This record gives sequence, structure tokens and C-alpha cells, in this order.
Amino acid sequence: MSFNIMKHWKLWFILSVAISAVTLAIIFWWTITPEALDKIAEIPIIIIIIAIFAHIGNLFFWSLRIKILAKSVGENVPFYRCFKIVMVNLFVAAITPSGMGGEPARIYMLAEGNMSGGDATAVTIGERIIDFIFFSAALPVFFLLLGMNIDIGEIKYYLITVAVILILGGAGLAYMVIRSEKVKKKLGKLERLVGLFVKDEKKRKHTMSKIEYEFDTFAKSTKSLFSMNKLYLAVAFIFTMLMWFVDFTIPSLILIGLGMDPDWLFMFTVQLIVVLVTIIPISPGGSGLAEFVSYVLYSQHMPASIAGIVVVLWRVLTFYPNLVLGAIYTLHYIAKK
Repeated sequence: MSFNIMKHWKLWFILSVAISAVTLAIIFWWTITPEALDKIAEIPIIIIIIAIFAHIGNLFFWSLRIKILAKSVGENVPFYRCFKIVMVNLFVAAITPSGMGGEPARIYMLAEGNMSGGDATAVTIGERIIDFIFFSAALPVFFLLLGMNIDIGEIKYYLITVAVILILGGAGLAYMVIRSEKVKKKLGKLERLVGLFVKDEKKRKHTMSKIEYEFDTFAKSTKSLFSMNKLYLAVAFIFTMLMWFVDFTIPSLILIGLGMDPDWLFMFTVQLIVVLVTIIPISPGGSGLAEFVSYVLYSQHMPASIAGIVVVLWRVLTFYPNLVLGAIYTLHYIAKK
């Protein structure tokens, strides 16, 4: 069974790696100089180790965020299980056409225990809402602090597209939660669609009852998450800031290893932009797009050869471990199930 599923994903996996590898190769080929190669060889191993631990920190705080949000809806999910969910999510996100492609996997895995599908959906969507709040607050502040000393050029159209997607999605979600009773009444119209797959009337009625129950649970849990459990929400937001902060330090750490003083504010701003543009479903896991955008922006504040090294090492230390380790966790999970 695991072989059949991985065979189905094989094309996306190869495509994701190929796009990223080709993009990195082009950047490396166009920008590298003998002096830059010497700088790579001189990077202290301790810097690489710190960067690796920074990425592990990102996974650690992400797992804690899932755990605390699950706790807010009354479920005690073990930390290791949360970590496993994060790893599978990263693999699925890396081989689907968007940086947010792992959400269905998180919902599915959360709902395997005692948690209902509605609660699992509320937790997963709650994570993205918190991310949206963090990014929508941090990016304008960082731009202002930089004095707009960053030229985003054509990238602004990607950011506008992401903003529209998030605003429309957020508005639709808010309507479903606030007007949940009204939406619930309209769920009956889905019975005709369900009937295309479930011919037996008794089973169809049961399926519709399950859908209505899970939607009701989702709406109640989401309301509870953002209105009643303020302490859990505050802790989840702190974990969100920490998970992004530690991961955003990696390019700056690479610069330090190259013997340069990083502009931390600028480097963090670029990372914020890269995460946002990879939401657009253009390539598997945002591969190619993430490398290109980060290189274009980094090269505004540093020599092209240095920007090329930073982008290559950043992706080698983050994207590829996500793919490899995520694939191992995913195969193990599929084999057990």
C-alpha cells in the first residue's frame, strides 16, 4: 500500500526536487566566483550546526503550537505525535503546488485519535489564522522600519495576489463560523452531490449527519479558540513568533559564517516575503519561486556571489532536510497504517 501511494507522489517529488535543484544550479553558476568558493570552504562548522539547530527549533515550536491549540479544544495530543504531524505536513507541502499544501494531512492525522474532524479542522485553520495575523502585522512594521529600503519590483504582484487570497479566504471562514447556523441549513444541498458517491439512502443520510456534526464541531471549536481560550491563544501566538524567528535567522547565520555582518531586519523581511509568495500554487512546495525571489531581494544588499551562496546554503539546510526526513516519517506512517 505504501508503495502505491508513494508511486502516486513520485512525480511531484521528482518535480519539486528538480525545479529547486535547477534553480539553485543556475543561481550558483551565474553568481559564483573563485573568491566566493573560498568563503564557502571557510565557513566555521559551528555556524552550520547552529543553523541546523535553528531549523530544528522551528519544528519544535511548531509542534508545541499544535499541542497547545489541540489542548484549547479539549484534546491532549502527545508532543511526539505533534512532531510527526509536522514532518508529514512538511513533506506533503513540499510536493504539492503550494507552501500550504500540508493542511489536509494535518487535519487527517489529528483526527485519527479521539479528536473529531471538526476539532482537527479548527486547530489547523486556527494555526493559519495565527500565521496570517503574525505576517500581516510584521511585514508592514518591518517595511516601515526599513524605511521602504527594499525594492520588491514585480514581486509586489505576488504579494497582492496572496493578500487577496488570504482576505477572501478569511472572510469566507469568518462567515461560516459567525453564521454557522445559516450555513448549516444550506449543507442539506450537498446531499445530491453525496448521492453521486453514496447510492444507499441510509448510508447517505448517515454521511450527511456526519458532515453536519463535524461542521457544527468545527464552528464551535473555532469560536471557542478565538473568543474563550485567550491564554491558549496567547501561548500559541508566542510559539508562532518563535518558530518563524528561529527559522528566519538561518540566512543571517550563513552571512556571519561568510565573514559578513547581516542586516537582520532586512534579512527577516526577505524571509517574510518569501514565505508569503510561496503560498501561491505555482510549483511544488514553492520550489524555484522561493529561490528566485530570495536571490533577487538579497542581491539588493550584498554582492551577487554572496547572495547566491546564501540562497543555496539556506535551501540545502531547510528545504531538502524537510523533503528527506519528511519522506521517512511519511513512509513510516503509511507503512504502520
